Amino acid sequence: MAWHTIQEAQNLTGKSRRTLYRDMAVGRLSWEPEGERARRLETSELIRAYGALLPMAQPNREKTAHHDTVIGTDGIAEVLAELKALRDEVAELKQTMRLLEHKPDPVPSDTLETVPLPEPLPWWRRSIFLRKV
Repeated sequence: MAWHTIQEAQNLTGKSRRTLYRDMAVGRLSWEPEGERARRLETSELIRAYGALLPMAQPNREKTAHHDTVIGTDGIAEVLAELKALRDEVAELKQTMRLLEHKPDPVPSDTLETVPLPEPLPWWRRSIFLRKV
């Protein structure tokens, strides 16, 4: 079964902290140490010593902002239609940009003549004195 702190045991049984510690000291309620200075109690021990446990109060659910919104309402349909129209417009603009940016080559690359660049002379063949003409 589950283990509980002293405070949780108080809430489950409706007994005071003092009563729980007194029953642990006398031996009516067995417990285990948790860390240096804490104790924990098992659910079955609480039931054995005190009978049926009190129901734990569940916190109220938080209210959501759109709790009454139903999927498929007119508002959602309008938003989805607008989203589709915007996506179509973006696709059209992208296509227009592709057409504007397309620049065909003026001359096919296979007809260009390449002129070989002269290779530089090695350092031992270079002239020491440069002539200016």
